[in-house]
Amino acid sequence: MTATPLAPKELAHYEIIHLLGKGAMGWVYLARDRRIGRRVALKVIHLAPNAFEDTTSANEFYRRLQREAEVCGSLLHPNIVTLYEVGYENDRLSYLAMEYVEGETLLELQRRSGAALTVDTVLTIAADVLRGLEYAHAKGIVHRDIKPANILIATDGTAKIADFGIARPQGSSMTRAGSLMGTPNYMSPEQVIGKDVTPKADLFSLGVMLYELLTGTKPFAASDLTGILNNILTQPVPRLEGPAGDFVASLLAKSPDQRPSACQASAILSALRTPTPPPAATRPGFGMRQRAAALAVAVAGIVGVLIIAWPRSTITSSSAAQIRELDAKRRLLAEAQSLYDQKRYSESAQQYEQYLKKYPNSSVAQSGRDRAKEALDRANVIQQHRRRSKRDEDISPREMLNRLKKAIRGR
Repeated sequence: MTATPLAPKELAHYEIIHLLGKGAMGWVYLARDRRIGRRVALKVIHLAPNAFEDTTSANEFYRRLQREAEVCGSLLHPNIVTLYEVGYENDRLSYLAMEYVEGETLLELQRRSGAALTVDTVLTIAADVLRGLEYAHAKGIVHRDIKPANILIATDGTAKIADFGIARPQGSSMTRAGSLMGTPNYMSPEQVIGKDVTPKADLFSLGVMLYELLTGTKPFAASDLTGILNNILTQPVPRLEGPAGDFVASLLAKSPDQRPSACQASAILSALRTPTPPPAATRPGFGMRQRAAALAVAVAGIVGVLIIAWPRSTITSSSAAQIRELDAKRRLLAEAQSLYDQKRYSESAQQYEQYLKKYPNSSVAQSGRDRAKEALDRANVIQQHRRRSKRDEDISPREMLNRLKKAIRGR
């Protein structure tokens, strides 16, 4: 076991504040970019000397890490942790500067709660994760390691996917002792048997995570690695009751073809979280018995959507209010992002500013506002250049000649 080193005082242009944690590839520090004052999660690559079986494996790992870092740098989404910058040492990637999300991991939230989370909390987190996966899958990127430790819950309630697409060395001693041993419970069947990994693998891992959050137990747990992998391939998962239970079961289908895509899963989940409107039971001529029966059906429909039959999964009025507030926050952030996507940068920045007046500690809004302002500045420079070019085109040849003569005489 490699000991954690003392935190350096600085690395490149970053001032190290303190150690945040240890990952599969090294250590993560909270750091400050001295150039712009931004706080980041600085992941410093540190691998044991025996992490690779030979030089070829090591070179291939760093090539893949570089390639994946380039891809991840293009992912800009409110539900994905942003990669800001990478650093190099001896022509090899040595650190990654990531968005620092003030909050906790879903694993920490789960442990702090003591057992299963409430249904409304789980569905809210699932909606955020699916939005991030839908965006990434549309770009042809698969995460491969969806689990509670890789989901960050910001202080404003937003769930963000971390460690997106960072490659691990396959077939090396580090994979067997670290990466594989740390994540087998969330693997899809196709990952277990070594088939090509598609976006549907992320949906299976999400299903495992949701089942665990709702019940407090891992669906494929066993006493050893062989038992876990065998359960993933062959063991049916006890079905949870209600429409939400059907949703989780669809994600846990053994065959990728039987699972929904991230886009389809988002639509299903949206329908689950939208209460069915009550019937028009108050119109004239509607008897008391009929009204009571209709009301019972309406209530049953709503409860069936929101509640899985699990003793500790309860919904309180305060938690419902929190969910409504989180939904309102997400709508505002989605509107600001939509304005940015439409290249309406000024309006996008204003929307983020309005959000920050109410929620000043939102890292998502701060990042979005800065990105919109940078894009607006670039657009203004381009527009000014075009205007100057247009004015130059409108000048007659004679006027241009006179200007040149005056310039020569001025010398």
